[in-house]
Amino acid sequence: MNSRLEDVAGKGLMISIFLYLAIMQAVSIIATVQMREQIDLWGFVLASRVAGLVFLALIVFLTVIRHAPKNVSSGIEPRLTAIAGTFCLMFLVVLPTGSPGIGLRIFASCLMVAGTALSIWCVIYLGRSFSIMAAARQLVIQGPYAIVRHPLYAAEAVTTLGAVVAGWSIWSALLFILWWALQYRRMVNEERILRATFAEYEDYARHVPMVIPTLTPYRPGTAATPTLPAE
Repeated sequence: MNSRLEDVAGKGLMISIFLYLAIMQAVSIIATVQMREQIDLWGFVLASRVAGLVFLALIVFLTVIRHAPKNVSSGIEPRLTAIAGTFCLMFLVVLPTGSPGIGLRIFASCLMVAGTALSIWCVIYLGRSFSIMAAARQLVIQGPYAIVRHPLYAAEAVTTLGAVVAGWSIWSALLFILWWALQYRRMVNEERILRATFAEYEDYARHVPMVIPTLTPYRPGTAATPTLPAE
């Protein structure tokens, strides 16, 4: 399967999956409003689910209009890692959960809302370069990408940590560690294809940290503004 055909097939699959997830999220929002008297901290729950719906809707929209890839990673490992890293957190719903106190649940809810809001900010800047697989579309270095090279993963880590704290158990903690290991591998795979595609990426990577932000955003020279691919 050539890269163009693979991209079209992947786009169709992503749109189908995330559109379904968005519909399910909308249904859960309706249920949250209808059952608000029975849900603890329902305002936090509603805010988290509304933010999640906006994020999923953005993913569907940006996938529809995304740029064709200029280069893609070869081999099966980057593809399996991307799929596993994207969907392994679904196992959170079947893992044993604990009963954290009200303070921890409020903290977890705040993390989930903040992390999802940050994710929305990241995908807005990522725009038509968004994808699941490691692919070079355009090199985005504005907004959150001027602060860290992989802000979307960092934002998702905040959301995921909130979900883990909300249903705390050793199993959910172990799943979080596995998830982050997969995300780190995705970053490595993406950077490999970026370096192979964009000559200016090396200078960008020297000045911008991977996930821990610095106080000084990256400011490229006045030469042609490059464009970071998808998370």
